[in-house]
Parts: sequence; structure tokens; C-alpha cells
Amino acid sequence: MREIHLDAFDQSLHSDRLRGWLRRPHVARWWGDAQQAMAHAVQCRPDAHAVIVVDGTPVGYLCWQTPSPVELADARLTDLPEGLVDIDILIGEPELLGQGVGSQALKLLLAQLHTESSFAYAGLGMSVSNVRAIRACERAGFRLFREFQHPEWGQCRYMVADV
Repeated sequence: MREIHLDAFDQSLHSDRLRGWLRRPHVARWWGDAQQAMAHAVQCRPDAHAVIVVDGTPVGYLCWQTPSPVELADARLTDLPEGLVDIDILIGEPELLGQGVGSQALKLLLAQLHTESSFAYAGLGMSVSNVRAIRACERAGFRLFREFQHPEWGQCRYMVADV
């Protein structure tokens, strides 16, 4: 049985690793431009992102934020419930894809948000063609909120879970 936990993201320790993950084809396909994604990560509050660690080795990244009204309008998601935190997740090590790491990390984050925040809901948006991510979210307790058309990513699915 693998030990999976979340560690605080430390820019001095984890930035180079995250930058490398963002350049990997299996991540770049869903996260887009590595420089833009890295700029977003650097702007996250220190308590709003984490490294996914499996058996002592960093293997992925999570960040969470309250989406701005502009972001919601751009994505055509102005009907999301109040008190929602939006999550982004990546598994940077390709050999761990489909191994349950993403769903376990999401469960750990939901538990953390439950004890440390006032959010009522957590949500994630993803391309409908990202079947692996959809399955991971379902296993973590997320359910379909609705599908939507994103101007950059095409047909997408937004999933939510109670915090």
C-alpha cells in the first residue's frame, strides 16, 4: 500500500520540479502553456497549494482558489454555487497515472478544506476527453455539475463535491 500525503508547496524546493512536470506532454496537454501555468502557481497563496507525495517522493501538484467573477464569466460558469473553491491538479510522473494517486490526493485535500476553511463546495473543470481525470474525480466523490463550452479548451465538464 502506498503512502500518499500532501506537503506544503515550497517555491525554493519545488519550483524546478513543477516547471519540469508542466513541460511533460501528458501534463501540457491539459494545462497548456508551461510558463503561464508556472506564473499562476507562483501567485498562489502559500496556504493554497501543495505537492502530492507518494512514498516520500513528490509526484504531483494541487492548487486551489476562489474563482474571480471574470474567470467565471470567461468560462461561462457564473451559475456555480456560492462558497466554492476551484481546484487544479496534476500528476507529474507518468508511471503513476491511473494508479489512484489523483483521487486519493483530492480526498486528502477535501478533508483538509473541511477542517481548515469555510468553503462549502470544491470544484474542478476539465475537458470531456480527459477521461482519466473524470474517473479520478468521481472516485474522490465529485459529481457532475454540468458540461460547458470553454473558449480555449472546448467541451468541458465541471464537477463539484461537498467540502
